[in-house]
Amino acid sequence: TAQSPAHRHLVLYNANGTNVSAAQINNVALPLPFIVDHTLYWIAVKELSEADYLAAILNSVTVNAAIKPFQSTGLLGERHVHKKVLDVPIPHFNSEIALHQKLSERGSAAHRQASALIHDPNFPASSSLARQRAFIRTALTDILAEIDGLVRELLGL
Repeated sequence: TAQSPAHRHLVLYNANGTNVSAAQINNVALPLPFIVDHTLYWIAVKELSEADYLAAILNSVTVNAAIKPFQSTGLLGERHVHKKVLDVPIPHFNSEIALHQKLSERGSAAHRQASALIHDPNFPASSSLARQRAFIRTALTDILAEIDGLVRELLGL
């Protein structure tokens, strides 16, 4: 009941899994009603640039590494991201800060590239979600490395 279709830009990330996997969506462009499932966390933001900024940060190796010591561990390794990612000191987005703008731009570029990969003939559409994510992460290695460097700078690491 707290979800509202009036929230235009949403950033979603998984509650379960080994790594954080985030995406920004334009809620207005989706068929209504769009309801975020209980296995996802979401935040509504006013601007697309802020959504791209947050998704870029959440998908970084640095953020994933920061939560590893606090994740529960099963037979296949870490699992359950849940709210541990919220303990990472991510600064509020400020479009006047060059580093924030750069992260937003790189996040937007990664989003466009990932969206295009879904239509690639080599995309493992019939495979598990984990394999699909791995395919995209592998294809985006360079831009994700650039984003990770920016995130380390942002967090002072």
